[in-house]
Amino acid sequence: MIKKWKKKVSLLHKKLLLVKYYSTRINWTTSTTDKKRIIICFNGLFSHGGLVDRLKGIVSFYEIAKSLDYDFYISFTHPFQLSHFLKPNKVNWEIKERELKYNPFSTKIIYLMDNFEVNPLALIKNSEAKTFLVYSNVDYLGVIHKENIESENEQIWQVNYNELFTVSPELNKEIQKFPYDNRIVFHTRFTSLMGDFKDTNHTVLDENKRQELIKKLILKMEAVAVLHTNKKVYVLSDSIIFLSHIKQNTSFTILEGSPKHIGIKNNDADLESHYKTFTDFYFMTKSDVLYLLRLDQMYTSSFSKYAAILGKKPFRIIQE
Repeated sequence: MIKKWKKKVSLLHKKLLLVKYYSTRINWTTSTTDKKRIIICFNGLFSHGGLVDRLKGIVSFYEIAKSLDYDFYISFTHPFQLSHFLKPNKVNWEIKERELKYNPFSTKIIYLMDNFEVNPLALIKNSEAKTFLVYSNVDYLGVIHKENIESENEQIWQVNYNELFTVSPELNKEIQKFPYDNRIVFHTRFTSLMGDFKDTNHTVLDENKRQELIKKLILKMEAVAVLHTNKKVYVLSDSIIFLSHIKQNTSFTILEGSPKHIGIKNNDADLESHYKTFTDFYFMTKSDVLYLLRLDQMYTSSFSKYAAILGKKPFRIIQE
């Protein structure tokens, strides 16, 4: 009961933040076009989740815009401008911050962060609004296309992503530095477990449990690695402590750089640090097989799964 009330209070707080934010952007002018539009927003008013969570929301609402023949825009300004890393491809989704106006009669704000219980297509289709300001981090393709099997929706996700995005020249320079080798990738997401940083999950393992988990993970990886004797083995993770241990104590390879989670406020990451998130993601898309390890209290990350979807690569989960 307490959890339920906390969730309601948190939701109310976020909606009040949105009302306050857009109350300073009221515009009474009527639009000169009949074309409706969806604008998905990530502006730092609250936590929007990590990169892939945001991409889930973007791709989902782009699919809705295509289905309804609405214009589609992305306002991704926090903690960086998305255009530093990803540029429009077949769709001109860029919109300037000053163009984000709120008309009380024709604009609808839709807050669907972590909301898995709604059909956003029906929500937008049944509304009389002309502009939809959307906050979402959920992959709704399974709800939008209930008749599809999972692989069909994964194909839609991959097609939509490529219609929306091409890598920026700056990011492409980093991607070109990738080694040209046959490889498998193990991916781990610890959140706060290793004590690297604070996350929504505040659990931190003591030193003994931390070492025990690391040993279990290495054993799991070694058991799989022997099945890929002709491939190089890479380990990617959100934990610099874990990556340092892998580098010092195994024959596996890591990618240099300090991982940062873009969904965490005040994580003191500069623009260069965020390149690590994107390069890890694209490195995975170009690998042969992706493995997500999830043991004990570890987080079930979507990062490697959606990299596999984008790269059309096999994806496996290793757990107990």
